[in-house]
Amino acid sequence: MLTHSIVELTASWQKDNVIYDSSLIAESTDALTMVCRALETLNLRGIHLLLGGLQVNLQQMAVTEPTQARHSQLVRCLQSVQEHLSEIENSSVQTTLIDLCRSPVLPCPLSEKQAEFLGQLLALASIQTAKDIAKQTAVSTDVSVEIQDDLDPNLHDMLIVELPSLTDDFLNSLQKVIETGSLQDLDAARRTAHTIKGLGNMAGIQGLANLTHELENILDTLVDTQSLPGQKLKDDLQEAADCLAAMSESVTDKMAPPDNALPILQGIMDWSYLLKTEGVSAAAGERPESVASDSPEDETPQKAPKANPAPAVADSQERKEENFLRVPQTLLDNLFRITGESNTLTSQQDESITQLRTLTRTNRERQRHLQHLIFELEQQLNEYYTLHPELDPESEGFDPLEMDNYNEMHTSLSRLHESAADVREVEQEMDAQIRHLTDLHVAQSGLQKENLSNILSTRLVAVKTISTRVQRIMRQACRAAEKKAQLKIEGEDTLVDSQILTQLTDPLMHIIRNAVDHGLETPQERLDAGKPEEGLLKLRFYQENDEIRIACEDDGSGIDTDKVRSIAAQKGLVEEHAILSDTELQRIILLPGFSTRDEVSQLSGRGIGLDVVNQQIMRMQGTLSIDSTRGQGTLFELSMPASSLMIRALLVRAGRQLVALSSHGIEQSILSLDGQLHQVGDDYRFTVGDEDYRALALETLLAEPRAQYGGDNIHPVLIINLGQGEKVALMVKEIIAHRELVFKEMGEYLPDIPGIPGVTILANGEAAPIIDLPARVLHHQTSHIEFSELLESETLPDLPKLMVVDDSISARKALVTLLKDTGYEVSTAIDGLDALNQIRKEPPDLILTDLEMPRMSGIELSSAIRNNAATSDIPVIMITSRSSDRHRNEAKAAGISSYLSKPWTENNLLDQVQTHLKREVPEAAPEKVLM
Repeated sequence: MLTHSIVELTASWQKDNVIYDSSLIAESTDALTMVCRALETLNLRGIHLLLGGLQVNLQQMAVTEPTQARHSQLVRCLQSVQEHLSEIENSSVQTTLIDLCRSPVLPCPLSEKQAEFLGQLLALASIQTAKDIAKQTAVSTDVSVEIQDDLDPNLHDMLIVELPSLTDDFLNSLQKVIETGSLQDLDAARRTAHTIKGLGNMAGIQGLANLTHELENILDTLVDTQSLPGQKLKDDLQEAADCLAAMSESVTDKMAPPDNALPILQGIMDWSYLLKTEGVSAAAGERPESVASDSPEDETPQKAPKANPAPAVADSQERKEENFLRVPQTLLDNLFRITGESNTLTSQQDESITQLRTLTRTNRERQRHLQHLIFELEQQLNEYYTLHPELDPESEGFDPLEMDNYNEMHTSLSRLHESAADVREVEQEMDAQIRHLTDLHVAQSGLQKENLSNILSTRLVAVKTISTRVQRIMRQACRAAEKKAQLKIEGEDTLVDSQILTQLTDPLMHIIRNAVDHGLETPQERLDAGKPEEGLLKLRFYQENDEIRIACEDDGSGIDTDKVRSIAAQKGLVEEHAILSDTELQRIILLPGFSTRDEVSQLSGRGIGLDVVNQQIMRMQGTLSIDSTRGQGTLFELSMPASSLMIRALLVRAGRQLVALSSHGIEQSILSLDGQLHQVGDDYRFTVGDEDYRALALETLLAEPRAQYGGDNIHPVLIINLGQGEKVALMVKEIIAHRELVFKEMGEYLPDIPGIPGVTILANGEAAPIIDLPARVLHHQTSHIEFSELLESETLPDLPKLMVVDDSISARKALVTLLKDTGYEVSTAIDGLDALNQIRKEPPDLILTDLEMPRMSGIELSSAIRNNAATSDIPVIMITSRSSDRHRNEAKAAGISSYLSKPWTENNLLDQVQTHLKREVPEAAPEKVLM
């Protein structure tokens, strides 16, 4: 390739014997630049420097008068370069090339020292053949993600902050290459890999450095030759990018490298070896032997597009130009708490000012009344003197001593008039101050709203921050299920409260895994059904009416309601001949313990999954609806409040207390006059036009004495949307106001109350419960007497409760993440004593513990559990780095159920957990469907 490039360049200088011009010099400079890059990759330092010198000569020739002598000399130099590349080890050709470049005809000839130095470099040059290149084999230490102990703290902080962002950039660039064939994004991926490699080398993280080094080698070859990878190489590059992201999480969370890190590194090393030995054409072929797939697909090589490549991702550049500060999570939590308290105080101030203005108006009325009394007193005094003229000072019989009394009385009236006038002046000044205080309060409220908006914005993040992780989960699920599918995400720029987005991640992962495992068909099944071989899963995020909505739709086989009915009947969840709508049958899959899988896999079959999703959404005051069409696909729709700090609510009176009804689920507010309340059997119905709703009283949901509804009573009626097309009419005695309130959670020491997620502080300082009406109504329906009788005969299976005991934060987090993602309910303890205290309150179904811990070790914890009759049957799995027989024997003597040595694998750990959990599904047959 290099020789061919020089041949073409020489031919352009020999064309028609025309003396060079500026355009020819520019083309030659660009061509030599490409050749120099290739020479640098091949480590041919001598010829690389010599061609750099020819570029300098070309630059000088561009600014001087063209001469035939320089033209001819440059042609001879290019011909000699061509000969040197053809016979790179020929010493006579090397000497000729150096002599030609030393000619004084050139504007910048080689000096004597330069010629001697380059001659030595050219003599050392040699080209490796395929036989000279050794094939490398990766070992476990090559994927280590341990950080050097003596790493500089500033570098460590930079590593933790920058590494996730860089791996996301690499994944995004590589994804654009796969989707659009963009050569510019291919180069961006190469540069990002180089940056990650440098960061890994500085931190001494061999796994990151080795994997990115091999990736960079492959990308270097593709970029230098302006080539795109074939489908096989694309798949392996994407899998390597996923592994790189997992390695990044392992570094930041101080966890072991992913299980597939070693085979993936070996596969990338094999690709690098293949490209070096067989050339860039191998990039369009099959996988190297060590990572070859059994797939019979025959992919055709892709050619580079002729159109201009798409521009690089602007978001990444903008983000890198913006300055960021790291702020502790506790500081942000305090800011939110203070902002919430400040907002509550502002509401209380507003109420106080309103009360003060009311008192001012009352004072003004009392002052007018006082003036009226003074006027009446003065009139009565005049009438008195009229009726008693002898008291008149001008009468003959008037006693002078009585003149004093007359003057003092009139003086007192005059002083009363003056005092009333003074009070009026003070009242006017006070009213002016209240108006000024009101203006200040309005300005402060505006600043408070702006401050609240800014504080809330610190928690707002774009959905695209989890796109990479969601895409990775999708690819991993497809690999595990041996299916092909593409995930399309819409509304990635939608801003969501980071706490809500974090809580949403786990339910989304469950839904994606469920869609891949249960919804999407295998490639052959899709082809037989007339569908594309590759399935499609769409995630759409959008904000509507202060709610975040997520739609997850697949084009798979849909929910088999006949199979759902059959399994539900077998498990006693529904009568065999009960008449149920498709909507009711589809919601059965949300019940705990329900699964349509007969075999347990890493994706499903344990009976935990969508029930966890539904519970999590309910905790977030959200709803989950399902709409499935057999053979066409399934749509899951999630909705929840947009903010975890503020909530829009209706203040209503229920019994003797005020409660805040979350606007979530309230579809309409009408008056009882707009419809008719009537009784049908044991239920009440509310009819509005052609719509007929089941009627409930708010007091019934809150266990308060119910008010009188119906008859001539006029009261508000709220239409509540429960999801899945189900609505109810809620009777409310009085609506006070519509407010935006601060949401406060109940706290970790109080149990979850269905439909009452938290409280708020009202303007009068009182606390009011926040009611999530859809969740509360559904809880009320399932708590009806028929269901109570059902629950007496059958106990619904709960989620298995596991406890992780470890003094290492990162180890606890790794285990908790894995077990929660699988669907278990997990609690944690920092050592044996902490675990025993928690076990006394609520014993778990299984314990996973470390060996070495402060205060009480894992061995001592197991002995204490076995010596207590109440806990002696709890399985205990020990996970430790100690693998000697002595430690194993001690653990066995202490009653350890299983002993796992680090590093452990996810599959082995989950299998051990499943083996020791012996939970049986009840077989009693209830009479109704539990929704």
